[in-house]
Amino acid sequence: MRIRTLILILALLPLAAFAINSNAGEYGFQFLQIPANPISAALAGNGVYGLGQAGSFLNNPAANLMEERFSLSVQHTLWLVDTNFTQLVYSNSNRSRHFGLAARVLDYGEIEIRDDAANVIGNYHPLDASLTASYGLRLWPDHLLGLNASLVYEKLDTSSSYGLSADLGYVFLTPVTNAILFTSARNLGLTSKMDDETVKLPITFECGLGYSYPLDGVKISSQLAMNKAVDTDVRATLGAELAFRQVLTLRLGYKFNYDEESLTAGLGISWLNLDIDYGWSANTDRLEDTHSFGVTYNF
Repeated sequence: MRIRTLILILALLPLAAFAINSNAGEYGFQFLQIPANPISAALAGNGVYGLGQAGSFLNNPAANLMEERFSLSVQHTLWLVDTNFTQLVYSNSNRSRHFGLAARVLDYGEIEIRDDAANVIGNYHPLDASLTASYGLRLWPDHLLGLNASLVYEKLDTSSSYGLSADLGYVFLTPVTNAILFTSARNLGLTSKMDDETVKLPITFECGLGYSYPLDGVKISSQLAMNKAVDTDVRATLGAELAFRQVLTLRLGYKFNYDEESLTAGLGISWLNLDIDYGWSANTDRLEDTHSFGVTYNF
């Protein structure tokens, strides 16, 4: 009975997002919102239904329970000017249980410090990082539940903040063949103050629908999701991928109601036990496009 109550709460969590004031204040740790995985980046930040994605549990802690796979992955994103986002992922799932680990580092490079006359008087090196452990459990054949626990760290000039963050995820394998419903609540937790000011986590709620349609030698998968963070309006993402004989995968996505982002695309190549993936995300004219690369070895 308690488990069923928890599932109901998870399913209803996204509704709470509509009650959040989008002007709730200033929030830090925004790197937790960046899709560093090239598959997720190519699918407009989605990826719950992107099977074969070692880092799916970072989108939804229950996602990796949908496939039996043991993987190690290295992912790198060239994100805005000299900023680099690197992610290391370990994932081990037997469909009944899943255990995952992820280390993420967002390096902003050297930033100049200038005085009132615009003279360079020094520089500093901002950095964001997190360590995540994930556990997922198949409660019943069609009900998947997962939890992420993270240590997060953010450093600006001489100030820094750290904290604890948690993600909850639920996936329902519906009676409709190859269709799933999913919901998640991400970035729940507490952080320390930075220069006597509290740094808030970007709590995010998401829900969506995924569908896969296998043909002879080809598999078409799609996903539509809605999300609401405490510091954004309600947004939507749409992603689709076309896999040819588990060798070549083409991906396309679009982000709706995002301030700077819109179209995304990418591809993946699988050879023996190795997966090589690329993701591209278009930004407005004010910002550079982002490029994400990943190499995954499947044992």
